[in-house]
Amino acid sequence: MPVSRIQARAPGKLFISGEYAVLLGAPAVACAIGRHVDARFLSGDSAEDPEAARWRLAAGEILLRHGLDPAPAGRPLEIDSKALYSDGGIKLGFGSSAAVAVAVTGLLLASQDRGRRSPSIDRLRIADDLHRELQGPGGSGVDVAASLHGGVIAVEGDRVESLHWPEGLHCEVIFTGRDADTAHAIGRFREALQGGKGAHFSALCAAAEAARRVWNRSPDAIVAAVQEYAAVWRKLDRSAGLGVYSREHLRLESLARAADCVYKPSGSGGGDCGLAFSTDRGKLLALREAVREAGFPPLAVDLGVEGLRVRRQSDRA
Repeated sequence: MPVSRIQARAPGKLFISGEYAVLLGAPAVACAIGRHVDARFLSGDSAEDPEAARWRLAAGEILLRHGLDPAPAGRPLEIDSKALYSDGGIKLGFGSSAAVAVAVTGLLLASQDRGRRSPSIDRLRIADDLHRELQGPGGSGVDVAASLHGGVIAVEGDRVESLHWPEGLHCEVIFTGRDADTAHAIGRFREALQGGKGAHFSALCAAAEAARRVWNRSPDAIVAAVQEYAAVWRKLDRSAGLGVYSREHLRLESLARAADCVYKPSGSGGGDCGLAFSTDRGKLLALREAVREAGFPPLAVDLGVEGLRVRRQSDRA
């Protein structure tokens, strides 16, 4: 089958708990979301976008390092990541670069093995290496794992465990209106590690471990654990000056508290999105209206969706 008929689709992600703590070896919980990056080979004389060429050429180098055929990376690509940005072109914090890495990896591997899944090919390692090659080595890799595996996952070190979204747990995704500089945020975090805040970091890791332990229990236990993680994270933020709880996140936290919901930033903080949780759907609906009136757009996003999917013309939608 012509490679131009192959298309790879990879979802974005949201952190539920464990941000920053996962960099210290604690578990993180994340989920794939219903906003996707699409990648395909261009046909004919179509012009390749420079950013797509950058990803393609880097992917060829990564394939070589893994002892795989880099030839597929010689064909021009089209990468569509618009769904992971706002209408104004602002990054939403859905892990767009990780989803691009997963989609490009899936596309190139499918083109050389016609989709046969070889157990000797570590797709996660290849996609993560590609992501680190172009975005820097400082991240946790959780966003890559969530995009590849899909659903809800727990990540601790090199271990990825599939979870499920429990019935009765409701979540609202809210955009702060501005993006976050993840690389800068991680840099501030690593600087803070050298600044003698050990007790706060230990508490953050303990809260991350607690949030993971209760995940497959009752929705009420999950909401309580997320609330505790957010409280410890905010205390660390104040102490270490990480810049996680920006003015926007503080305002959203206040609105959520007034609606009797639990709120936390998702990801590196400072901007991007936050998540509001409750076991009462009505309370979240009331919060949705409150944040909209305050100028913060709630986002309609499906949570826990399927991970990387490679389609061919013969595949059914």
